[in-house]
Amino acid sequence: MVTSFGRRSLAVPLLAVVGSTGLFFSFAAKADITQINSTTDGIWLPDNDIPLFSDQSLGLHIEGGLSLFGYGAGTHDVNFGSRAYNSHKSPAWWETSVVPSLSAEWDIPNGGELFGGLAGSYSMTRGNSDGDPDGDTPDHPEHARLDRAYLGWRSGDLLNDSLGHNALSFSFGRQAFRFGDGFLVGDGFTDEGKYGAFYIGPSVAFQSSAVATLNTGNWHVDLFHLKDHQYEPHFRHTQRVPDENTSANGVNLDYTMGQRAQFGAAYMHVYNSNVGDRNGMNVYNLRAKGRPFATLPGLSLAGQYVYEHNGKTDHHVSSTGWFGQATYTFDAPWSPAVSYRYAQYGKNYDPLFYSFAGGWGTWYFGEIAGEYMFFNTNMKVNMLKFSVQPTQSLDAGVIAYNFDYKSPSAAGARKGNFASELDLYTDWSITQHLSLSGVYGIASPGKGAQQAYSGGHRSTSQLVELFATYTF
Repeated sequence: MVTSFGRRSLAVPLLAVVGSTGLFFSFAAKADITQINSTTDGIWLPDNDIPLFSDQSLGLHIEGGLSLFGYGAGTHDVNFGSRAYNSHKSPAWWETSVVPSLSAEWDIPNGGELFGGLAGSYSMTRGNSDGDPDGDTPDHPEHARLDRAYLGWRSGDLLNDSLGHNALSFSFGRQAFRFGDGFLVGDGFTDEGKYGAFYIGPSVAFQSSAVATLNTGNWHVDLFHLKDHQYEPHFRHTQRVPDENTSANGVNLDYTMGQRAQFGAAYMHVYNSNVGDRNGMNVYNLRAKGRPFATLPGLSLAGQYVYEHNGKTDHHVSSTGWFGQATYTFDAPWSPAVSYRYAQYGKNYDPLFYSFAGGWGTWYFGEIAGEYMFFNTNMKVNMLKFSVQPTQSLDAGVIAYNFDYKSPSAAGARKGNFASELDLYTDWSITQHLSLSGVYGIASPGKGAQQAYSGGHRSTSQLVELFATYTF
């Protein structure tokens, strides 16, 4: 197994990230955001399984990895029949990515451990000339880029008697960083325009970063600096336009109560950005997840709240985003589980660097609406999910969504209801190295969508997609 990159390598339940960039063959029920320690927030370090060099006397260990990703999709009546974002009514396209990685660790005698790594990607998009339904990857792009290049130090055994093993760590460079299950910060790069592979999303690292982490007892603390540098394409053209930049400093705090509950809080200040109303924004985050009742071990709860405020803009932006979720896993054959989530985002809410980090529906709500129409702002979502696991290698489920505008007028609509969507998915871990996921989605527009999309389009959108990965 090797490094896990991008939106969909994070997204696919078979490949849920657990504490690093390593691909981990787990399923949606096991990767539920309400499960304690289902993910380890903070820096993602390569977890490569190809030994290249190891010398115990020198304390030097070098490993490598390689992942191959493939994705294909066919659609019917995208954007409810509107051609506002794609000149084709029913586009089909495919993507592929090759992701090599290299990591090294050096045990310093009585001095902790040095670590570092490199990771790149080569990606392409083919098929429909406008790429995906949102037109984010037009003109058949292909590109190679360096996603990660970082160095760091961790305390190793130095503080075993006081704070614990690897209690302190520092790192800088191009690296991936996440807290709070990726609801707010989890993906530092969106692969679109000339980079291709928008769905696979092989790149997730921030352009530059510096992170200091404390892990001791039940406490986890991150002090971080993050800067993204985002290429933005013109619709249907891969010509360059001014890149978008966002720089932020912040602190993240987590407290874990055994296997019962975890609480978290974060503060972030965006001190420089040319994106929307970000420049000068202050962001506050509270969250909790856990299994609160010993008598109901199958019940888990989770919730997050984000408040954003920017008094430096002409119109003083303030907005909120939040969700609440309940999941019950039955002690029965096939481990059936049912989840309900309600999420709400204000009309000026900025989802910042959110990621897909915990199974289908997290945090892209729906493979049609949430993937290409709604981007976690000005929306209200009801989500109901049912999943089963017939075998250790097979997981399947169905997810129903109802989408409403938080503020219809802000979207150019008079009615609030946007759409309803139903997704059927299957995840299959064929071997230790090969996995396959398939999804069928269907979405019907509400009055709000008919009004927002010029011409009152009423067609039902459909999508079939396959995602495969092979790891060495």
